[in-house]
Amino acid sequence: MRKVVVISDCTDVAFLEMRGVISKYAGDVEYQIEPLVKVDNFSIVNTEFLVRLIAENYPEGTIIMAIVNPEIDRPERIIGRTKNNIIFEGPNTGAFAWLVEDFGVEELYEIFDNGFVPFGGKYVHSPTVGNYLSGMHLNELGEIFPAESLRPSKIVKGTVVHIDNFGNVKLNYKLDKSLTDGIKFNVRINGIDHEFLYWRRMMERNDGELIIYPGSSLGLVELGMVRGKLTDMIPIQIGDSVLIEEI
Repeated sequence: MRKVVVISDCTDVAFLEMRGVISKYAGDVEYQIEPLVKVDNFSIVNTEFLVRLIAENYPEGTIIMAIVNPEIDRPERIIGRTKNNIIFEGPNTGAFAWLVEDFGVEELYEIFDNGFVPFGGKYVHSPTVGNYLSGMHLNELGEIFPAESLRPSKIVKGTVVHIDNFGNVKLNYKLDKSLTDGIKFNVRINGIDHEFLYWRRMMERNDGELIIYPGSSLGLVELGMVRGKLTDMIPIQIGDSVLIEEI
């Protein structure tokens, strides 16, 4: 059964509208729409990370529809397929940059443009995904779009790419895998220095300690507070830049 994953900051009834339209256009084919992957509002950085994370964990043939668009100019609407057969669809905002950097592009199309309509996620992107599920080929949904015209990544080393519901912070940063527990790091967040202890299993430490540790996503580092919420103590947001130095 094919999986459809919607990644969006449209979290109210709008998500159900998109689901309904996909179903209307898909017809009787067998597929499954997964629960919504919620994005930090208007954040392409968060979207880019979540697209890449879903692609890491979902099977070949999965369709990822990313509906997040804070851009002033109206970007192209695109649908494509990576070399490992992940289908990606949404506005050309940079949300697919990490995905295609790691997996490449097998084919890519700009969806036929009938002009601007409010809520493109419902009236453009959902019908496109539904039509693809129904059996239409990608080249029937648009015109060839050059991969080099995909917008570039907005993520640099040290960028905060995600904050989970526990307040743990995922960074686009990797540490040496040979590090041993107990090493101290100075972590500069928004110009203020904080001391973090490196510990592979943070829950072994005392309540309230600040820990830097190997995270669970794509080999990236995470910052957290033991049995507490780091973001309640330190103001930090997705898109912020963090500097890490061993003490």
